[in-house]
Amino acid sequence: MKKNISNKNDIVRSYILDRIQQRVYTAGQIIESENKLCEILNVSRMTVRKALDSLVSDGIVYKEKGRGTFVSKQPKYSEFRCGAGGFTQEAKKRGMVPSTTDVTLNLIEANEKIAKNLNIPLHEKVWEITRVRCADGIPNIYVEEYFLYTHCPDLTIDIVHQSMYEYLEKKGILFAFVDQKLEAVSCNSEIAKKLHIKKGHPLIRMSLIAYMKNGIPFNCGIEYYRTDHYTLVQSIYNKDL
Repeated sequence: MKKNISNKNDIVRSYILDRIQQRVYTAGQIIESENKLCEILNVSRMTVRKALDSLVSDGIVYKEKGRGTFVSKQPKYSEFRCGAGGFTQEAKKRGMVPSTTDVTLNLIEANEKIAKNLNIPLHEKVWEITRVRCADGIPNIYVEEYFLYTHCPDLTIDIVHQSMYEYLEKKGILFAFVDQKLEAVSCNSEIAKKLHIKKGHPLIRMSLIAYMKNGIPFNCGIEYYRTDHYTLVQSIYNKDL
């Protein structure tokens, strides 16, 4: 039952996000009423309210009592949002078909950098994964990442072709937050071939460490994003106001 409700929430979210992306909705514009969204999307009013509440929490829309729901003046929205629980989930929310190519999977011993990032002893076993993440068949991201062997000893290359976060969630390992370092870099020849772009093409390089709710890291790595298919938007708030 919960899974069905979640899927229906995603239908509402995707409908609104797609219309923002297509500029059907513009900043400050009122969107359809809850009743109208129920009629258009064939979902319950409770489903619509839950989806709208999640969009309000994300800063994408805001509500005015007695007036309706409006698109935020600077919505925290981009084609893909960083660290929102994995590429697969975000691509699906955008109404795109996620896929994975050029996968490698190797069991290695953690070097000093990996051991430090994952807070594990030197030489402990980790899975080393490289892959290209695609949306609607277009390569978007080249990924080099590491996962603890003890968390997923049964990992296979078929699983890596899907969503690692969905796989880990079934094992009780839930993504909570991530530390990210962003840099602008020039694409080398190896990554250029994988992302189907020219050498020297500008990329966003994201170094990351992902943590569970208890603060224990379970994943680290580097992701290279195509700048012509990925937009990063950050909102900064003054905590004193």
